[in-house]
Amino acid sequence: MNYLNQSESAQRRHERDRQLTELYCEVFDKLKAKRVKNLRQVALSIALETGTPRYHVGFDRAYAIVPKLLSGKQAINFKSNLNREMWLDLTEKVKCLMTEGKMSAAQAITIVLEQCRASRFYLTPTHAWFIIKRQLSMMNCRRPYGRDA
Repeated sequence: MNYLNQSESAQRRHERDRQLTELYCEVFDKLKAKRVKNLRQVALSIALETGTPRYHVGFDRAYAIVPKLLSGKQAINFKSNLNREMWLDLTEKVKCLMTEGKMSAAQAITIVLEQCRASRFYLTPTHAWFIIKRQLSMMNCRRPYGRDA
């Protein structure tokens, strides 16, 4: 991986982290007004399941993985079930575009990555909470998002 790709990857992670934190804070505020029990856990769960405006993967990585999944000939080992779910979700959208629009895999991948909404944040609650706490501390946020309510 060259320096440019590392920078792009870091930008995608930063965007994902910011979007997750903003969504969490929005959900937290709405639930707090309703006096929900286990506020932090419920807000985190809702934020993770709501989804993200885009897939946070690069074209090069997607172009390496999606065709393998489309062909079904190669077994791919993923780090986690969530990672597998994300790639299967992305691949299904690419497959639909390819059959409906009669376009190449590269064109379909580009459209999915740029225009399609991911169905969820593909993160574990522990990792997501770590991201949110880090983002809030970087923003010097003094709001009580870290306390169990």
